[in-house]
This record gives sequence, structure tokens and C-alpha cells, in this order.
Amino acid sequence: MKQFILLAAVIFFAVACQNAADTKEETTTTETKAPAASMFAANYSNAFEMGDMALADKAVLNSWKNWEANKFDGLSDFFADSVTALWADGTTFTGTKDSLISEWKKVRAGITTVVDSVDAYMPVYSTDKKENWVLIWVVDYSTDKKGVKDTTAFQETWRFNKDGKADLVMQYQRKRKK
Repeated sequence: MKQFILLAAVIFFAVACQNAADTKEETTTTETKAPAASMFAANYSNAFEMGDMALADKAVLNSWKNWEANKFDGLSDFFADSVTALWADGTTFTGTKDSLISEWKKVRAGITTVVDSVDAYMPVYSTDKKENWVLIWVVDYSTDKKGVKDTTAFQETWRFNKDGKADLVMQYQRKRKK
């Protein structure tokens, strides 16, 4: 009986060691492989890697800082000649960069103070589409001309063309709790 228990223990130990070795081998090999297929197929892309941080710093953060400071003159350098913007309120803008900036000026004219707090941002590059994108999360604290204060959390997704100019902005928002 002791021999049977000893034999069973040796077999159990051998199987356990083999499973541990298999698991370790899987861990090291899966780190270099492409991600496993998801339950859902991405309609646009799921092939992203970290992108160009200069696009995030130069374009997206500058646009938020210029919005906050109510200065729009230098923004045209960041945009492509034609821009599409899908705003959080459900409206869509398609037009020239100058007309986009003109619309921003009109909206900003109704706001007396703005303080923006950037929570996070990251550039990503779509390897299959060959496109640069920047994702940004901002909390906007504003006061309109009537003295009404508002706090809104925004998430924006910016796409950049081959020249490094923003040609698409998609914006989402959530009102913050009072």
C-alpha cells in the first residue's frame, strides 16, 4: 500500500511539474504573439500600438489650452484643410478648419471662464489602417455669461492624417455630479 501511495505521489508530482512547465512556456510564447481573437470582431480595427506623443502634446493639448485661454489664432496649424467633428450634443460639423475655429469662437464667446483639467491622454497608431489617433479625457469647469457654473467630463478621439493634421474629432461627454 505504501508503494502505491508513493507511486501515486510521484505520478501526481510529475504531472504537476509538466503542467507548470506548459503554463510557463505558454506565458512566454503568448507575450510575443498577436492577441487572441475576441468574442467581438472590431468593425474598424483592433490592431493598435502606442503612437506619436508629439501629436498629443502639440495638437490636442494645445487645442484644450487655447479653448481655456480663449485664444484660437494658432489652431489652424493643427488641423487639416477639411475637418469632421462629431460633437457630444449629437451635432456634426464638416467643413474647413477656418469655419471650425469660427464656430469654436462663437461658442466660447458665451463662456466667461474655463478651467480644464486633463485627466489622461494617449496616442495610438492603427497598424492595419496606418493612422494616428489621440485619446484624451478632460474635465471642463466653466461659467457662462449668466454666472451659471458647469462641470463636464469629456472624452475625445482625434484622428490625424499623413501630414500630422487633425481631420476627425469625436467627442463624448458626461455631466459631473454636483
